[in-house]
Amino acid sequence: MARPADSGWGIAVWLVLLVWSMAVTGCGQKASTDSTPSPDATHAPAAPTASYPIVRWVNVAELSGDIAILESVFWEPEDTLSLRRKIVGEPALKDADVLEIGTGSGLVSLCCLQAGARRVIATDLNPAAIANARENALAMGLQDRLETRLVPRRSPEAWSVILPDETFDLIVSNPPWENRKPVTVEEFALYDPGFLLMKSLICGAKVRLRPGGRLWLAYGCVTAIRQIQQTAAEESLTCRILDDRQLDQLPELFLPGMLIEITVPNNASRVHPAN
Repeated sequence: MARPADSGWGIAVWLVLLVWSMAVTGCGQKASTDSTPSPDATHAPAAPTASYPIVRWVNVAELSGDIAILESVFWEPEDTLSLRRKIVGEPALKDADVLEIGTGSGLVSLCCLQAGARRVIATDLNPAAIANARENALAMGLQDRLETRLVPRRSPEAWSVILPDETFDLIVSNPPWENRKPVTVEEFALYDPGFLLMKSLICGAKVRLRPGGRLWLAYGCVTAIRQIQQTAAEESLTCRILDDRQLDQLPELFLPGMLIEITVPNNASRVHPAN
């Protein structure tokens, strides 16, 4: 477009024509503001690398491909080694509905999906972890069977984003191991003050597990595991350590984490879940 004569009137005309041209071509337009987010907007596909850079790519023996680890997402694969090995060889995962509490990179959820789970709901308090799990599921072609849910920091208990009538064949979790107060969102992956998250997981298992269902926990902390045993006994749940190591021969914190299985006895009373 030629610029008009350099006069006050000419400049005004040129500015009007320039603005009109940009409007017609769409240049410089803002996104429409009258669109309404879908009710499932929090579960929509994400482009995590835009907000959360990839800090490394890793290969894990139990998965068919490398996975990305995003910035601020907790990563220690030794935590869940025993859990992942159990998942890989578990025939009961075929067509199972699975819940993972605290998904991180999505590693354990992806193992469940590869093992044949019908669907997995994966929750986390860290937005970067939610983006990370989605990105890795997309890269492996498993995104259609994975649903992610962001847990609000004001309500970090295990069931805060689980619907009242949702139950599962398998619940898995590698929760924070240490009884300390987190300060940053990253520290929620490390510290569970008063073991409140752990206790809410175990206490809710009775109503969230379907008949024959199981809760698998990965822990590498002696104090935490003894607390699990005590809480399970108080809730009249069956607790088994699926590991050959002896707790009294281990340091307070150890790797790999132990796999602990919680089940509901057949004669236990069940109450319909409610939030």
